Amino acid sequence: MQLNTIHRKHIFLISLSLGIITSLIAQTPQTSFLSSIRALHSIDSERAVFAGSGGLVGYTEDGGMTWDTTRFSVTTFNDSTFNPSFRSCAVVEGYLIAVSIASPGFIIRAPLNDLSNTEIVLESYDPSTFWDLMKFWDENEGIMMGDPIDNCLSIYLTRDGGASWLKVDCSTLPPTLKGEAAFAASNGNISVYQDHAWIATGGGASRIFHSPDRGRTWKVASTPLIQGGDMTGAFAVDFKNSETGIAIGGNWENPSSNIGNIAFSSDGGLTWTLRSENDGPGYRSCVIWRPDHPEECVAIGSQGIDSSLDSGLKWTHISDDAYYTGRFSPDGNYLWLAGNNVVKRSVWSNVQNPQNSIEK
Repeated sequence: MQLNTIHRKHIFLISLSLGIITSLIAQTPQTSFLSSIRALHSIDSERAVFAGSGGLVGYTEDGGMTWDTTRFSVTTFNDSTFNPSFRSCAVVEGYLIAVSIASPGFIIRAPLNDLSNTEIVLESYDPSTFWDLMKFWDENEGIMMGDPIDNCLSIYLTRDGGASWLKVDCSTLPPTLKGEAAFAASNGNISVYQDHAWIATGGGASRIFHSPDRGRTWKVASTPLIQGGDMTGAFAVDFKNSETGIAIGGNWENPSSNIGNIAFSSDGGLTWTLRSENDGPGYRSCVIWRPDHPEECVAIGSQGIDSSLDSGLKWTHISDDAYYTGRFSPDGNYLWLAGNNVVKRSVWSNVQNPQNSIEK
C-alpha cells in the first residue's frame, strides 16, 4: 500500500518527562533532496544510506555533511524510461541494495563507492507487484516482502547477500485475509533478530507473521490494533530480542487518534496487547528500539517524534517535525531521520536535571 506525501512544519522541541529530557539536537545540516525518502540504513555514526522516490539513492561517510547520490532509471520493454520509487534499502558487504514498490518492481544492487554502477538483481512486470519492505539477518541472508497475490504474501529470500532472490512457496505461508496487505511507509513493518523475522500487516486485517527459521516456516498471530479500513493497522514493528516487540500504526486518516495504535508482545509475537491506550502518540509510521538502552523506544511519523523510556507505557512528545522513518546508529547516540525531501542526523541523549524547554 502506498501513502500520500504529507507536509508538516518543522519545529524541534526538547520536552520534559519523568525528570529526564530526551534531546534531539541537529548534528549536521538538514539536507534537502527532490525525493520522498522512506528508507534509511545506518551503518555507523558517520555512514548511512537512503533510498527514495524518483529513483534517488544516497550514501554519506561524514555524518550527512555531504552525500553521494544518483538517480536510477529503467528502460522498459517498450523503450520508455522512468525512475522507480524506492521504499526499502540495506547495506550488505559494501553494496547498497534497494527495493522499488509498484509494478514494474525492481531490486537493485550497487557498490557504495560507485552508486552509478547499478545492476538489477530481481524484476517483476506483473501488474499485481507491490513490494513493501526488506531486511537482512546477516551479510548473506535477507528477506523481502510484497503485498499479497491470490491471498498469499509475496516473500522472497536471498542466501547470497542480495545477488539473487527466490520466492517463498505459498504452501508454507498462512493465507492472508480480505483486504490485508502492508504499508510501504518506513521499511519498518519487518523486524529481524537472530533467526527470527516478524512482518506486520494492516488494512482489512492487522496481524503479525512470524518465522523462527529465516523464512523457511511461518505462523501468524492476530493483533488488537485498529483494523478494517483501507489505512488502518500496524505500520511498523520492532523486536529488541526474541521475545519482546512493539508494533505501532493507527488510522492514517485520523492521525491524532491514539486508540488501538500501539501493541506489545512479550512472547515472541504469539500474543499482543494494547499499550498506552488514549495516552500515547497518535498515528506513527515507524517505531524503533534504541540500542544499548533496553527500555527505550522512539516513534516517528508525519505528526512528530515521541520517546518512551519504559517500553511504550508512557511517552514524551519530542518534536512536531514530520518524518517518515528513522534509524539509530548502532551505538544509539545518533538518530538518522528521513522524510519528504529531507535527510538529517541528530544527537540523541538523555540529560538529567533538565532546564527550560528549548526550541531550535
